[in-house]
Amino acid sequence: MFNRVSTPDPARTTGTLSSAPQPKAPPPFAQPMSQPLSQNGAMPGQVIMRAPDAPTSVLGPDITIIGQQLVLKTKGSLLIAGQIQGDVHGESVTVGESGAVTGTITARTIAVQGEVRGALKGSSVFLHATSRVDGDIVKQTLAIAEGAQFDGSVRRARDVSEVTPDLA
Repeated sequence: MFNRVSTPDPARTTGTLSSAPQPKAPPPFAQPMSQPLSQNGAMPGQVIMRAPDAPTSVLGPDITIIGQQLVLKTKGSLLIAGQIQGDVHGESVTVGESGAVTGTITARTIAVQGEVRGALKGSSVFLHATSRVDGDIVKQTLAIAEGAQFDGSVRRARDVSEVTPDLA
């Protein structure tokens, strides 16, 4: 089951050594993200795993998006460092420390380090110490760091469809 290659004790060995071929390790399905905390949504000490080719979109601090009935959708990860007035749907949405969203965020994973005025609907919701959230949270799991500001109600999702983003 396991192959172990060791160096034999020369005092005990008489004859020649043969080296067995080392088994190759299979390529990893997911790799740990090595990005800073503000880009991957991890709580301190937590490693977020992602598929090697998962796209990440960044809305920088110089971007402001305003619209009536605006819905922003992404099938990958989104880091919001600017201002958005509208709803956001995605696989993974992170509101950075300089980011602000006025609207509903629906994603499988939501990490808030900045400001959100609206509902959060996600399988996993993380409120970091610098977050300011004014709205209700519908979740399957929730983590709130000490120092986070939250004003609203929290309830567990009745079923998965309630926290599934519309990515079509």
